[in-house]
Amino acid sequence: MTSTYAPTSSFRNLKDAGRVAPGRHILGVVNFTENCAHPTTDEGYPSVAIQMTESVEEGFAEVWTSDRPVEAGRFGSVSYAQDGEFLFGACRIPELADYIGATESVYTEALELAESLGYRQIYRIWHYISRVNEENAAGLEVYREFCIGRARVLERYGITGDMPAATVIGSHGGGIVLYFLASRTGTQVNIDNPRQVPPYHYPSRYGPKAPNFARATYLAQDSGGEQIYVSGTAGILGHRTMHADDVESQCRLALENVAHVIGARNLSVYDIEPGSTLDDLRNIKVYVRRQADIARVQLICREAFSPSADIVFLHADICRSDLLVELEGIVAREHTPATARPPAEWEALPAAQQPDWRAHPAYQSVRDKLSTAAPLVLPGEIRELRAELAEVAAGSARVLQMGDCAESFYESTPEDTTLKITALDRLAERFSGRVGQKVLKIGRLGGQYAKPRSQPFEVVDGVELPAFRGHMVNAEGPSAEARRHDPLRMLWAYHFSDEVHQALRAHRGEASRAANPGPWSSHDALVMDYSGPLVRVDEPTGDRFLGTTHFPWVGERTGGIGEAHVKLLSLVTNPVACKIGPRSTPESVLGLCALLDPHREPGRLSLIVRMGRDTIGTALPPVVRAVRDAGHPVVWLCDPMHGNTVRLPSGTKVRYLDDLVAEAVEFRRILEDQGRHAGGLHLETAAYDVTECVGGPVARDEDVTGNYTTLCDPRLNFEQAAELVDRVF
Repeated sequence: MTSTYAPTSSFRNLKDAGRVAPGRHILGVVNFTENCAHPTTDEGYPSVAIQMTESVEEGFAEVWTSDRPVEAGRFGSVSYAQDGEFLFGACRIPELADYIGATESVYTEALELAESLGYRQIYRIWHYISRVNEENAAGLEVYREFCIGRARVLERYGITGDMPAATVIGSHGGGIVLYFLASRTGTQVNIDNPRQVPPYHYPSRYGPKAPNFARATYLAQDSGGEQIYVSGTAGILGHRTMHADDVESQCRLALENVAHVIGARNLSVYDIEPGSTLDDLRNIKVYVRRQADIARVQLICREAFSPSADIVFLHADICRSDLLVELEGIVAREHTPATARPPAEWEALPAAQQPDWRAHPAYQSVRDKLSTAAPLVLPGEIRELRAELAEVAAGSARVLQMGDCAESFYESTPEDTTLKITALDRLAERFSGRVGQKVLKIGRLGGQYAKPRSQPFEVVDGVELPAFRGHMVNAEGPSAEARRHDPLRMLWAYHFSDEVHQALRAHRGEASRAANPGPWSSHDALVMDYSGPLVRVDEPTGDRFLGTTHFPWVGERTGGIGEAHVKLLSLVTNPVACKIGPRSTPESVLGLCALLDPHREPGRLSLIVRMGRDTIGTALPPVVRAVRDAGHPVVWLCDPMHGNTVRLPSGTKVRYLDDLVAEAVEFRRILEDQGRHAGGLHLETAAYDVTECVGGPVARDEDVTGNYTTLCDPRLNFEQAAELVDRVF
């Protein structure tokens, strides 16, 4: 049967608006940015820009995607896309002295389009209107003028009280932008709030024509998916604005109104079960009239909504001049028949650096096996590590995170694992002696079998081949067959990781009285087809945890807000980390902190800095200040490896020990100058006497050929790593 799941939306960086997860198709894009633009279908889907921010950097894209192929077109001034079950349309009215006639025209086109294509159920509409509270030449407020043009069309169609959920918000310029969603089938129920007068019953004091929208719209698809679209909601009881000039009270009342309209008692009136709570709300937009009030509104909303909710805050005028805040959102209750697995929250989001293996005949069976496999780590172990990391955040301990750049299947034997644990123990003991504190031991092992790459292809012996992406994805051999992405490798990675975790668990038990706790596992949570199926629920608490590792991190290439990797980590209780590179800004890092550490819990979030010796001095201080001032008790770790990789004339990648030391020393100075604790080191270090970095016992560039065995990037040997610890601490 054809899927009838409703389109899903996500908030993304503007530059990533066109990226979609495999199997998803863009139905429409709304860019909230510094300029307004008419909608186009140049990319094969409607895209429209709304002037809602002061700069491009502050902007974001609201991207609607479908699991069905999309066909785009144009009808009058309306750009649209349809997938056979759902329709997305967008249009714009430029700045005019009088909007009545133009509003009537575009609304007529929108309704005629939906009717002509068979999408007779318009279930959600958004309107962004510049100068919304200003008066026109005739002394009529622009919003009320808009309502007149809209009402003329609705009355002509006989729609006097059953319109769907809607939002009307003031934009910063550019006229009026309208976009909407409509469906061909399914059940639609428009929902009111008994605490508020239906807008279409407002008294005439609010304008010659009342606004017409529901407080929420419920949409159920034949396949079982359900959504509740909550309209723009403000601090109104009855029809009156409450708490004049008190933004906090208005915000709390708006939240109460949303909670009531989606709650069990109100929904039961419409024979909709079960009820929902604010924790269930996603894709939330919060509009704040006064720029100075945004920080206060953010605190209230972050406490009210789920930590995993996607929330954006916008400086905007609201349809009544005495309203200071308004919010909207979506409750998605996706469930499929018992024979199918419902999509996880992150699966509809774009994910960078993923293997190309979905066409492989074993793909689905591998995912099914992983989804029923035992977790590799246990909730109690995760809680123990979080408690230890909380001590690091408080300044009373340090972290040593080290291991291979990319783990090898060939070096995952018990003997190899013992050598790696021994090297970690020895260096942690040395580190602890230098700083006079205990050192948590975390290995880059037990799952570090996949690597992101800067280019999808590389030239090997004059032949262009797919890049080697780690043993979880493909093999390093110089042939097209070796480089083929094979999902069966995920099962091998799981079994090797299981053996490594058993060894780590046994070592922790033997060393329970050791001064330096651990070792625990960590890896880049890169391959979503591996991580996603291994998310588990801790039955006593109901918390989700990632069962592949104790301490997952996201890299700079996969740490995009609104993307799958960050979403997954926001939903699990593991301690998590983010790589912070030279392109990171205070704003981008604070965005990650808000998603991954919304409750400001010590031990939850670590930031691993990898900026390069020439960049860290200018790039890191503003980031540290911003995180400090925002009150996030993060663990600060230094990765001096990844920002200091160069190539010799031969093409061999190397790292110079002096560069690594210079970055780590500067990292420590910056943190301590700002009153923060330099929490520790993240090193790529081999358990063997390799010659991949220059410095210490590897005196010259030409010496690296002696024992260069890494699968990806150059690693320190033990003597070099020990020298780095001594010179930095």
